[in-house]
Amino acid sequence: MQISTWALEEKLSNCVHLHTQEEKICHILHVLDELAFCDAISFFRYSPIGYVGEGIAGLQDGQLQSLSYIRDDLRSLPIVKNAVEKRKTTFHEGREIITLMSSRYHRSVPLKALLVIPIVVNNMTIAYICCEFIKKFNYFKDNELEQFTLFGRLIGELFIQPQTIAHPKLSPRENQVLRALANGLSTKELTNLLSLSEATVKQYIKSVLVKLGAKNRTHAVSIYLGQNL
Repeated sequence: MQISTWALEEKLSNCVHLHTQEEKICHILHVLDELAFCDAISFFRYSPIGYVGEGIAGLQDGQLQSLSYIRDDLRSLPIVKNAVEKRKTTFHEGREIITLMSSRYHRSVPLKALLVIPIVVNNMTIAYICCEFIKKFNYFKDNELEQFTLFGRLIGELFIQPQTIAHPKLSPRENQVLRALANGLSTKELTNLLSLSEATVKQYIKSVLVKLGAKNRTHAVSIYLGQNL
């Protein structure tokens, strides 16, 4: 199949005017469904702490459904974990599906292949999309997989606008610190940016971790980036 990054970006552009994240996710699922290349599409939120994948919504046969009952440890799903960690779209079929997927994903009608598209922001995976092939499938060329990888990054941009997003549990200054961390700034760079001492910056970071219940900076950034998904 032919995949055009420009065409995908054009279809995603309508998301900008949608008000809720739920509406955006549904629109994204429909965009992929219009390509008619797979049988079912599912959207999951991802947390790097514990390798947790949480279902949000799915689309099959034109019907949307909630997947909130799904919560997976991706260490039991190497196919998905590989795509999420490498931040690149992966495609698997045949024997790999049987040996690398959890038994609870095995169906009465066998899954023939699976395409996993990571949703990436600031070089961090915050979510992923699984495209299931149940009836038939076509093999994807490397350049087509690259297009889907770019598609995942375009989706990430729709959900995250670091300059405006604020976490409701944090003070304005704590949000400012967390936004800077999300953009990859170090403690030393934060001291220069905010004109604060290193000790003060570290205290703000500690306060952010406590309020968000985060185990470390990476976990806090993950919570921040994925808060609206």
